[in-house]
Amino acid sequence: MNSPYDTYHAVKTKITTKKGRIFKKLNWEKILDFSTVDQLTDYLKKSEAFEDILKDVKNDIHRGNLESVLGRYKISEIENLLHYHSGAYKEFLKTLLTEADLTDIGLILRKIARNMSLYDMEDRFIHSEKYTDIPYDKLLSSRNVGQFIENLRGTPYYNDLRGLTNEDAIKRDFHIEMKLYVTYYKSLLEKADKLNKENKKTAKDIIGTRIDILNVLWIYRAKNYYRITPAEMLNYSLEGGKEINFEKLKKLCFAENEEEFDEIVGTSLGEKFKDDLNNIDISLAMNYFMYNYLNQNNFENFGLTLSYIYMLDIIINNLTTITEGIKYHLPKDNLKSYLVYEL
Repeated sequence: MNSPYDTYHAVKTKITTKKGRIFKKLNWEKILDFSTVDQLTDYLKKSEAFEDILKDVKNDIHRGNLESVLGRYKISEIENLLHYHSGAYKEFLKTLLTEADLTDIGLILRKIARNMSLYDMEDRFIHSEKYTDIPYDKLLSSRNVGQFIENLRGTPYYNDLRGLTNEDAIKRDFHIEMKLYVTYYKSLLEKADKLNKENKKTAKDIIGTRIDILNVLWIYRAKNYYRITPAEMLNYSLEGGKEINFEKLKKLCFAENEEEFDEIVGTSLGEKFKDDLNNIDISLAMNYFMYNYLNQNNFENFGLTLSYIYMLDIIINNLTTITEGIKYHLPKDNLKSYLVYEL
């Protein structure tokens, strides 16, 4: 039986190799020159990191399907890392996998609410087929929103969506997403509590940082795009942030103007993040913040695994953004401004 020391070094070696393949060998300047999704697909097929997940994919893949394949790549990486972990660490990673279920559940729900065809939906799914507990066959057979929710009975998300109307599913989709994320992050933090003292702190720091920026995103969008009360904003916010506790969350939600909101963000997450919120796309500001946080910390033990997974998120967001840019024929310099480009 391997000791924890041996296991740690096996994981470190594995992740160092993976980082070399994806972080150092992707040529972003070359990728930004591509004018078609086919060119991007062909390039990724020839890369060490993506060749396995793309080997059976045709070159004339649809943009949306390529984005799904990229999402499944992250899932396959987590599944691969499961083999190097056991006990509470394996259970934590299994819970991390369920974030993909939220994406796929939301996708089906939006289609059903709008009476859209569910044909070939499986091609868009990114969830782990091996570890999911969601009855996707039942969900795909749902004829309306009520039946969809009933088919979720017995899953962690049934209570979150019980009582949801068709109109809610159409007009309040971002609210629904936040509600599902409340359940997801609560479960993830509960799993983190079962790790040893050092790894528990590291996991909660990384997850808490992620929660902080998701809360800022949610409240920012709620204030700028949705007509909801500060109390409702607070109700949908995530618990467990690293720097933004409940009192700060409350102040963010009840901030009376942009200056007050920015001041709270700046004192909590730093002036750079506050400035980024006002000068670049908010999703890009979040990715930059997470990238800098992960890059500036020398994680060891389980933190290596978790930081790699979240760095992978940023890579996939970059590639997904590029597929969008190709669709809208964005000039290279414009598209570059939407990427975390220091990678």
